Amino acid sequence: MKPMVCAAVPWGRLWCALVALAAGLALLAGCATDFDGLRREHVETFPGQLASRTAAELPDGLPVGLDDCIRIALANNLDAQAARIDRRLAMLDRKIAFSHFLPHIDLQVTHYASDRQQALGVGGQYTPMSDQAVTSAVLGAQQAIFAPQAWFLYSAYLKGEAISGLVAERTRDLIRLQVTILYFAALSRDQSRTAIEAALQQAQGLLGQTAALAREGLATPGRVARARTLVQAQQTRLAENVRNRAETRAVLLEVMGLSPLAQIELKPETPITLAEAPLVDQILDALLLRPEMHIADRTIAIRKDEVRTAIARFLPLVGGFAELSHSSDSFLRYSELWTFGVTGVLSVFDGFANLHAYRAAKERREQAFLAREQACLQIMLEVIQARSRHDQALDNRQLARQELAAATLVLSETEALWREGLLTPAERLDAVAHHAVAASNALVSDFQVQVTAATLRDVMGISGKGQDHEEIE
Repeated sequence: MKPMVCAAVPWGRLWCALVALAAGLALLAGCATDFDGLRREHVETFPGQLASRTAAELPDGLPVGLDDCIRIALANNLDAQAARIDRRLAMLDRKIAFSHFLPHIDLQVTHYASDRQQALGVGGQYTPMSDQAVTSAVLGAQQAIFAPQAWFLYSAYLKGEAISGLVAERTRDLIRLQVTILYFAALSRDQSRTAIEAALQQAQGLLGQTAALAREGLATPGRVARARTLVQAQQTRLAENVRNRAETRAVLLEVMGLSPLAQIELKPETPITLAEAPLVDQILDALLLRPEMHIADRTIAIRKDEVRTAIARFLPLVGGFAELSHSSDSFLRYSELWTFGVTGVLSVFDGFANLHAYRAAKERREQAFLAREQACLQIMLEVIQARSRHDQALDNRQLARQELAAATLVLSETEALWREGLLTPAERLDAVAHHAVAASNALVSDFQVQVTAATLRDVMGISGKGQDHEEIE
């Protein structure tokens, strides 16, 4: 009967394995994700969450200024949140790298049992070798004594953490610029609407008067058609302004991390001012302040650490270890045992991988130097272009204001001569149309000045200096 029992044991183990496999397959089948249901759930919950956040940031439709819009955007914009997560990840990577300098402690517990007690036979006599069931525990500690690669690796991660902070700073600067442009664009839409409505009223009045003159035979049908076209043009401009106004506010809300379907009221604030300075000084400020240049400096330092790391691969790694072991085996003389030692590893030949890694690290270092030079040239060009566009916008604004003043004066004179009956309807129509165009150009020029000033401040790296400080937990 004993052989039958022994033969039955493997069948029992096979049965258990089959049961375990079936249970595992059942669990895998039960873990299938219902992506359609997940999508429906997100669609049902996300709008409500977004509306709640919008209501908290914009209570009771209170008007907000530029500083408020920037503050809300920096807190809720998804790009800013992603940059903060990247920075926290970089901090965690640096802490992980620092763990190589600390001792590593492991605890291993093992329990094993055999169906029969093993024995060693000598001269036909069998003597047990160990207990049939044994529990052992090993507490071990390892400490790196000489590991230069770990130091250079930690130095690289430390600089990487600083780079993540600079990337987050640059992300916030770009968000400020985007919010600023959209804020002034939205305000310009409001101002344009007022001007267009005034021009529409003038065009409608002119159409009524021209039509009355035509009924008396004092104006031709062509003049009436032209006046009607002017009215339709102003109506089209007004409808376009309404659509652009809604779209601009929706984009602004999206950049602020709020619902694009919400309503936002803006209050005008002091326009952006920029101190006059020579172009050379502005370029120097950009090269000193732009986060990209600081990122390039730290990237070069990281590449230098990589070269040192490649050199360190030729050096031995030395570490120490200690273990305290305990066993319940009664056949052992000592149940507890301390073990100490020092270990060292030196790479003798690895197929020239270390040599090629050293050469590659040097090439990447040179590449980092070239990237910094490219960044310098790019930033210099950005400042030159932004300064040129800002100066052009200032000139255009001055010209637009002069044209508006002249058009206003001409319109006033035209109205006076019209009331005296000294002008034809065509001359009055030309004056009204020219004034409407001049008013629109003046508003656009004011908007362009604000946009170019904000852009110049951004490329100089001064858009967010001293305005906010982000803490990382």
